[in-house]
Amino acid sequence: MKKIKYIILLAIVFSGINLKAQERMTLQQCREMALQKNEDLKMADKQLEKARAEKDAAKTLRLPKFSATGTGIYLNQDFEKELTLPTKVPNPQTGELEPNIMVNPQTGEPVVGPDGNPVFNMYAWFPLTVSLKGTYLAGVALEQPVYTGGKINAGNEMAKIGVEMAGENIELQKMNTLVEADKVYWNYVSVNEKVKLAKEAVDMLAEIVEVARNSYEVGMVHKNEMLKAQVEYNNAALDLHQAKNGKALSRMNLCRVTGLPLNTPIVALDTLIAVGKPLMNDPYGIISERPEYQLLQKNIRLQDENIRLTKADFLPTAGIQAGYSYLGGLEFGGEDFTNSGLNVMASVKIPIFHWGEGVKKISAAKIDKEITELKLEKNRQLLRLEMEQARLNLNVAYERIQLSETALEQAEENLRISRDNYEVGMEKLTDLLVAQTEWQKAFSNLIDAKTDFKIKQTNWLKATGRLSISPADLGSAGE
Repeated sequence: MKKIKYIILLAIVFSGINLKAQERMTLQQCREMALQKNEDLKMADKQLEKARAEKDAAKTLRLPKFSATGTGIYLNQDFEKELTLPTKVPNPQTGELEPNIMVNPQTGEPVVGPDGNPVFNMYAWFPLTVSLKGTYLAGVALEQPVYTGGKINAGNEMAKIGVEMAGENIELQKMNTLVEADKVYWNYVSVNEKVKLAKEAVDMLAEIVEVARNSYEVGMVHKNEMLKAQVEYNNAALDLHQAKNGKALSRMNLCRVTGLPLNTPIVALDTLIAVGKPLMNDPYGIISERPEYQLLQKNIRLQDENIRLTKADFLPTAGIQAGYSYLGGLEFGGEDFTNSGLNVMASVKIPIFHWGEGVKKISAAKIDKEITELKLEKNRQLLRLEMEQARLNLNVAYERIQLSETALEQAEENLRISRDNYEVGMEKLTDLLVAQTEWQKAFSNLIDAKTDFKIKQTNWLKATGRLSISPADLGSAGE
């Protein structure tokens, strides 16, 4: 008895675990989970981080740069050389040192040697030894650009535009993610409805088979009538099996989009019942709010800065540099030699002639801008066409629902009449089976029509730039 109780307790515990693992999901939750999981959106976030880092790096180009250098030299062999140097003597009148040149006493002219140089009365012998065993040079420097032809300003503006474009790319990826999430969610809702419809069809055909079997047993119908009902029942059972398989695949696809484990049970809380009539206005101005359009516009601004950047390569540049250096470890003639000091340097570079390179590069940059402008105009027309197509598709989807609802009402009435006539023997079983099939087909068409409307509604919102994470925006596309 205790063993049985233990087994029952385990069953309850595991049953509770399964129920707890079941995910109850609304459309908004689906969207939020998809945005958190989507890899393209994560990459877009990284691109924004990169653009911001590049913008911060571009700002530093205006600031002075500090650097430190150090150089060490070790030569195993010293430099040795003997020098014979001319001497100087003081001028008795001025006291200044003058070259001690040999003068011809007869002419009073300097004596010139065979090499054409004057001959001195006395030379000094100077043995030179330079040792670089452990010589080093160390210093610090500061560099400050003064004028770069506008290159730094253009680079900073391009970095700023890059951040804006990365932000628009995130918005674009969000919209694409929401479209995918809506499509997967409504498809899952649709297959759930079709599973319910298939179950109802199986139950209805089971009743028809039972009635046909009873009629056959009392001799009211032929055996083939009963077999026809049995065949339709088998087909309905097969359709139910296929619908369940489709539901499982659709659920796994929904798990993939939302980042859940593929075996997670999901209960979709939204239904296909709420369908509103779409608005008929054509807000073309909304196109300018679409991320695709914003990206194209910012790309034109980027080309403007690229022209400035190209021009800057052929304009004068100026800068200053200041530093402090120290030389040590040098032996000169057996004595240690050290030196240190400050240094300041200013430089100016003025391009003069480059065989027309600058003009040609600037012309190429301007052509790139013109190409971008043409792309903007082309895509403006395409975006308008896409919006108009989305509007028409939404209206057609709504009209399809109206026709499908009418068709379902007629199929339901036809099925009711056929069932009543069959029960009183005024209609064949074949006609009843046809009526039941037509009803099931009409119901399935209505489910497809409502699902298609939900997806077309999302596409319409995306085309008009009004798709957001909250499903409340669906009210702006249908009333």
